[in-house]
Amino acid sequence: MLTKQLSEFLHGLRYEDLPEQAVHQAKMCVEDLVGVAAAGSVRPQGRIWHSYISSLPQRPEAAVWNGRWEAMLCENAAALNAACAHVIDMDDVHNSSITHLGAVTIPAALAAGQKYHRSGREVLTAIAAGYELGARIGEAINPGSYHYWHTTGVVGSFASAVAVGRLLRLTSEQLLNAIGSAGTQSAGLWQFIQDGAMSKTLHTANATLCGIRSAELAALGFTSAQDILCGERGFLGAMTGEANPEALVRDLGRGPFKIQTNSFKPYACCRHTHAANFCVELLKREYDIRPEQIASITDYTYQVAKDNVDAPAPATPYGFKFSVQYCIAAEFLYGSLTEAEFSEDKTSAPEVRRLMDKITVNVDPALEGMYQADRDRWPHRLEVELSDGTRFVQQVEYPFGDFHNPFRWDDIHSKFFSLTEGLLPKGQAEELACRLARLEELEDVNQLFPAVPDCKSSFPPVKESSIA
Repeated sequence: MLTKQLSEFLHGLRYEDLPEQAVHQAKMCVEDLVGVAAAGSVRPQGRIWHSYISSLPQRPEAAVWNGRWEAMLCENAAALNAACAHVIDMDDVHNSSITHLGAVTIPAALAAGQKYHRSGREVLTAIAAGYELGARIGEAINPGSYHYWHTTGVVGSFASAVAVGRLLRLTSEQLLNAIGSAGTQSAGLWQFIQDGAMSKTLHTANATLCGIRSAELAALGFTSAQDILCGERGFLGAMTGEANPEALVRDLGRGPFKIQTNSFKPYACCRHTHAANFCVELLKREYDIRPEQIASITDYTYQVAKDNVDAPAPATPYGFKFSVQYCIAAEFLYGSLTEAEFSEDKTSAPEVRRLMDKITVNVDPALEGMYQADRDRWPHRLEVELSDGTRFVQQVEYPFGDFHNPFRWDDIHSKFFSLTEGLLPKGQAEELACRLARLEELEDVNQLFPAVPDCKSSFPPVKESSIA
């Protein structure tokens, strides 16, 4: 039974089993997500979520990452942080599973770690376990399920359940029950994208809550389906008619951990646009291309990208994040794709609309073949023709931030400081970044976040003043 095989592996995982690179990557994922969630917390969606969550009964168990470090119930803090982490579309991504595992794993792991006073090493191991399960399930159901099911929401309950189950120190049998309960609660439909609705953040919040609930029920003796993934009426069959169950255990314990093949986002938009965005960056670095000179742009890519981001006339503000036409045009005109470039004044600018009208998206059989052969490869090729007939071609298979073209610590810190500017004083942001980079040294993860607004005085002293 593959479900049990996976569960037993994750139950037996120890910090010492994690390669140095996996630990390194896990810490980067944590810092990245805390910054992304902090930035999301002050956006309209984040404020709605805060208004709702703060109205619920509370007691101080875990920190909310909004710069005020409010202490809430474990599940409330986790849900709020998970929702805010998915607001600005800059949270990390695992390509081959088409998932954003940080938003559903890290809020649950850190909140549970604070509630149960676990060490940094225990939390990092729990995070690695959550990514492992979530990514493997995503690989087993995609791309077949992706048309209807938002994979992050769907696999998120599994990832958060395993992370919290690890921190609750569940038995092997209890962890299997937590996985079963998580699976029966999995959900998240893509229909919201047609309306530009806010449901995407509901998916991450709900997945996190489902995971916490599943683990805590299992600790009390609650039972569930033992073969939730591959059973006759189980998860894989419900999600797609093209399931790949062998992906659940392929190279389990032998290859790199899934968190090692995770990627980071430098652009505040759908990951399926990123290779095209990076094409523009490279073209602008090498050539003096002025937007007004452009006669046409053809974006060649793979079918999944065309299905999800070929949007020449987005009907909603949020839709621009899923429009490769807008992302290409904005990168040419504005030179960046931060959250600011998705404001109404930027998206409605006449010059950006004129350039969008010159962009077409086609599936290229060779690039589709690349994607089918390696689901970590999400390629785009831009062919730019100027009004005088000059042509430029640029192809990108692994954009900046991809684990094949990775962020370094300096990039993570730079993104974190940019996202928390105005929310945290510079000194507090630097101290938090330092602490996050040394998470494995903490005896209790409550040392990460202050319990009172006076952040600096609440932090215990660090061993070194520099950020590693």
